Amino acid sequence: MTAAAPSSAATPKLALDGVRVLDLSRVLAGPFCGALLADMGADVIKIEDTGRGDESRTWHPQKQGESAAYVVNNRNKRGIAVNLKTADGVALIKRLVADADVLAEVNPRLIYSSITAFGRTGPHAEEGGYEALMQAFSGIMSITGEADGPPVRSGVSFIDLATGTMCAFGIVNAILQRQKTGRGQRVDGALLDTAIAMLNYQAETYLMVGEVPKAMGSAHPAIAPYRNYRCADGHWVFVAGANDGLTRKLMQALDLEWTSDDPRFATNAERLRNRQGLDQLVGDAIAQYDRDALLAKFKAHEFPSSPVNSVAESLDHPQTQVRKMAWPMQHPLLGEVPVVRLPISFSDMQPHIRRHSPRWGEHTVEVLAALGMTGREIESLHVNGTVR
Repeated sequence: MTAAAPSSAATPKLALDGVRVLDLSRVLAGPFCGALLADMGADVIKIEDTGRGDESRTWHPQKQGESAAYVVNNRNKRGIAVNLKTADGVALIKRLVADADVLAEVNPRLIYSSITAFGRTGPHAEEGGYEALMQAFSGIMSITGEADGPPVRSGVSFIDLATGTMCAFGIVNAILQRQKTGRGQRVDGALLDTAIAMLNYQAETYLMVGEVPKAMGSAHPAIAPYRNYRCADGHWVFVAGANDGLTRKLMQALDLEWTSDDPRFATNAERLRNRQGLDQLVGDAIAQYDRDALLAKFKAHEFPSSPVNSVAESLDHPQTQVRKMAWPMQHPLLGEVPVVRLPISFSDMQPHIRRHSPRWGEHTVEVLAALGMTGREIESLHVNGTVR
């Protein structure tokens, strides 16, 4: 499933070639934002502290001391380690800022993107937060899980990843705006804001009609049948009766054609009103089939359905394989590592891995030398603990 890297001679320039980004973020949302910008050609310098570095380096699972979470979200970056609690460290960052496009307010053309938990305003502005806390605070956790079960955390840290994506989108738009005005600006991202935006029609349901969404397991609040059902062999399938026509195909596949003439099930509105009886009917029919036989029958009737795959089954599936959803990354410790790639492709650009995720402070000397610092000056900073 690994996509081959294009040859440098044949690779067209990327959209963010020549853009310098200083990435002082850690863990997930900010590093993912930086990785997206780096994938598109930006020179992203990851700046870690000298005490422990990005804590995602300590996350499990690991291979030869390298964390999967760190490796995938810090691809294509250079890395330095600076002690920002020292005057020399702050001065060093200011020198880097003078030559950067994205970071802080020292340079009027700079674009400064920040990511916080609750945003920069409001009664919780000064509080920190994490993905799961935002899933809980935003209401997302209250609509995740089975109706009669406890609130459940989403298995994917989508708020962090979506915030990183939105900030990358914001930064690119700020760069475009700077071409018109000559000025940089602040791009303010917040996990809570992203979470509310991701609620989308669930939030609008409350805002527009005053209805509070509730947990419904795999079911959909506005469509039925649209959920998981269990097969005779214990496997699960998801059926997508997204409209009346598709539901008729489902019923035909399950030998339940008579439901088309039953007013309880003839339209989506009626199916929602009679959801419990519908789920019992469809669930009992599906429970008579093993998964693969059922999926084959659905395919013959051109009805959309899917096995509920494990992550391994999904990544190993021929469809995922042909999409080449990983880039090869040469790593000094791990050898060649497949890294989940940017999930979009271009007709005239070929983003790819140009650099492995940096070791802690790996490029400190290289970056400082490019600032014009001598070897003696750099060594002095090492000795006094300003850099690693």
